[in-house]
Amino acid sequence: MTAGPQVGLFATCLVDLCRPSAGFAAASLLEKAGCGVNVPRTQVCCGQPAYNAGDIENGSDGQEA
Repeated sequence: MTAGPQVGLFATCLVDLCRPSAGFAAASLLEKAGCGVNVPRTQVCCGQPAYNAGDIENGSDGQEA
């Protein structure tokens, strides 16, 4: 564990599916800056792709208040 700040990295489903290298690069950059990086294994899709496509009902399924 690093002595620097601990950060949580939310890698969106779009990053995970379309550009995983961007998520790995973000984690690497944060680690090189001295941060401890935590990517929660239980994160789920927030519904943004469906919401952006106009599917408001299903797009809000992953959102929490």
